[in-house]
Amino acid sequence: MVEKCMTGRQVIKYRLDQVRQQLGFVAPLTTDEQEVVRALLPEAAWPLFLTMSRADQQHSLRVCRGLQARGQTDSDLLAAALLHDVGKAEGRVPFWTRPVIVLGKKLAPRLLRYLAIVPQDFSSRTPSWQRALSYAWWHAEVGAELASAAGLSEQAVHYIRTHHQPSGPAQILHEVDEVS
Repeated sequence: MVEKCMTGRQVIKYRLDQVRQQLGFVAPLTTDEQEVVRALLPEAAWPLFLTMSRADQQHSLRVCRGLQARGQTDSDLLAAALLHDVGKAEGRVPFWTRPVIVLGKKLAPRLLRYLAIVPQDFSSRTPSWQRALSYAWWHAEVGAELASAAGLSEQAVHYIRTHHQPSGPAQILHEVDEVS
């Protein structure tokens, strides 16, 4: 995790910047940035990208550019970078869930895994707080399904599905995501 390489002050600044962005204090993509994204995604995936918050769009573009800065040119990997967090879009993952996930992973990982049920297993009685927490936990899987439906390749979908695995097939995506 990125925080292992940071001082306490740097971690606080990093997390506060994330809060600021998620509260909406982030500019929309410029026309030039939108053209970059559109060039890297299948046309059918552009509307899916637009479902993400401004903060998640900016984050995804930073991840994509971070991969390019490391010499990555694989179109599947770059498309996956742009949609790796799309499972959080459309209000599935409200702001409050993000710090809960970060803190839960550190302080109560077993409880978090217990509470985060697979979205396919939701019932009409699943409380909204548990749905939000579950979408946050399972966003990679949800995003992979959405990306598949939007026409991304099997490889790109696989990268999205595994982007939280430090030693998985999307290891480079994971590394850049952790610092972006």
